[in-house]
Amino acid sequence: MSEKKRKYTSQEAGEPPHKKAAPEPIPAEVVKVSFLPEEDEWAPIVASTPGLSLPSDLPLKSYTRPRKHDTSSIGKSTIAVSEHLLHTSAHSKMDYVGREDEAGGAEALLKHYIGVFDEQSGQLQLVRSRKMVLRGTVRSERADTEAEKEKSQGLSARSTLGLEFGSKKSQRAIQDLTKNAISPLKHSRSAPGSSQQILDPIASAIVSSMATTTSMPSREDLQVAADESKPRPKPNFAAETPADIYSIDQLVGPGILRQMTVKEWQDAVESKEDILTKSRFVSQRIQSVVLSGDVRRMKTLKYLLLLLEWHGALVPAGKRGHQIREYDKLREKLGSWGSELVRQVSDRFAEGGKSLNRWHLDNLITHICALAITIDDFTTDVSDIKDDLRLENKDIRKYFKEIGARVVNPTEPERAKMSISKAEVAGHQLAKLRLPLEFPKIRVLMAKRK
Repeated sequence: MSEKKRKYTSQEAGEPPHKKAAPEPIPAEVVKVSFLPEEDEWAPIVASTPGLSLPSDLPLKSYTRPRKHDTSSIGKSTIAVSEHLLHTSAHSKMDYVGREDEAGGAEALLKHYIGVFDEQSGQLQLVRSRKMVLRGTVRSERADTEAEKEKSQGLSARSTLGLEFGSKKSQRAIQDLTKNAISPLKHSRSAPGSSQQILDPIASAIVSSMATTTSMPSREDLQVAADESKPRPKPNFAAETPADIYSIDQLVGPGILRQMTVKEWQDAVESKEDILTKSRFVSQRIQSVVLSGDVRRMKTLKYLLLLLEWHGALVPAGKRGHQIREYDKLREKLGSWGSELVRQVSDRFAEGGKSLNRWHLDNLITHICALAITIDDFTTDVSDIKDDLRLENKDIRKYFKEIGARVVNPTEPERAKMSISKAEVAGHQLAKLRLPLEFPKIRVLMAKRK
């Protein structure tokens, strides 16, 4: 079978070639560039804000001054002979300052221009502009820096050398003299006809405030202020009985007792079944509290059990205190209590419901101690709650003293009732909540005799 070949037809004259011809180059438009003379006093500004997000509506004040390194301004432009500065304090917390590069800077020899291009006429007009950098400083840090600068300027040259190269003792002495110095006015040493020195307004205000001591707090006032800030439940100083010092509603919190159910405890005690808990204090008191028939006391004991188990689920976090476990791990530890009760405890005793510093942890333990002593009719053996909290004897005694209780050794009748020997008395001290309350006193350091 033969294939029929196609004949090649030559290109006739006048026909366009099969290969496309290259397009003719379009002539480039002519752009006329012109420079505007630098005759105007004000020039446009090209400003950058490295690392800052400057608000668009922030007003800036403009200032000019002659440049330091230029002694003659003949034949020079405005930008060359004058230095520009932008400043604003309109922001609530920041001060913004815009400066040009000084002589010798990284971009001191660069010239910056701004151009305006007209498409219709093809003209490009260029005008020289200032290049500035805007930076922000926090207002409080700026004030501290200026105060330190003024303080250092007030020192004499000898004092400055002593601060730089002197011993620690001499440096401390110079600093004390500088802090406590009240100098008279330099322009007038004393008033005419008077031997007393004239003090400046600041020194006069300091001296007048030193003369009036009626507003100074007394030791009792300091004690009250310290008591108010301590991490512990607020006691009722007008109480007439120990039961009125710390109320159950204050220690437990509003509405939580209604969420506590003790029916399973009552059924277990009635059927003489053992009730196992993770707390030694609670396990030794469940049966007696249930048999008393006081439902409010039963719910208080169960809330104390919740606090002890929640305390045991905390994770130490070094200097930051303690952290609350993640939700899944916390649910494994405290799943039987319900998420709502656990959340309420976390919100009450943790900072932001997530972590506990030293203050929050002490506040939790003092609440636990107040609940324990209330359940035991205001006299409790500190050893049981000490073991639950995993504390030392001195630490648990300190916490009971912080709520106003007295920690003493048991008497002979009390020791017989507790069924402990004389050798075991040291490990079974009693915390008693009695009126009047006794709180640890603040320590006042006395000045050393020279």
